[in-house]
Amino acid sequence: MNIQDINGFQIASFVMRLAIGANLLAHGLVRMGNKYESFQIWIGNLFAPTILPNLLVKPMGYLIPPLELILGVTLLFGFQIKWSLTLASLLMCSLIFGMCLLEKWEIVGIQMVYMICYFLLLTNLPHQIFALDNLWGQNK
Repeated sequence: MNIQDINGFQIASFVMRLAIGANLLAHGLVRMGNKYESFQIWIGNLFAPTILPNLLVKPMGYLIPPLELILGVTLLFGFQIKWSLTLASLLMCSLIFGMCLLEKWEIVGIQMVYMICYFLLLTNLPHQIFALDNLWGQNK
């Protein structure tokens, strides 16, 4: 690809992917390490008054941070973009469901903005540039 042939739509898609990837990576990094255990406790306490059983809440508390970290890295490098965005979208759906149970409507509104970003990126896969997937022709 010649740098002169890159259009604004491709640049916008690339920058959106970087922003979502950086956001996920930062969430994962902050929640991992010495905050990993406190995140589990916080999630458990947060959802204790809801109908969700601890049997579902506890695994999500352990799964969310490493998943955010991995998805952030894959999106930043443009590796398996379609599946990374799909998994990130499904993760966001679970977070939206949780926030609805807690009646945190302002957070749900913010999360819906993320869903719009995921939608835009998924519907514009062929326009991704500077991605490892382009080496293998996977952005079709």
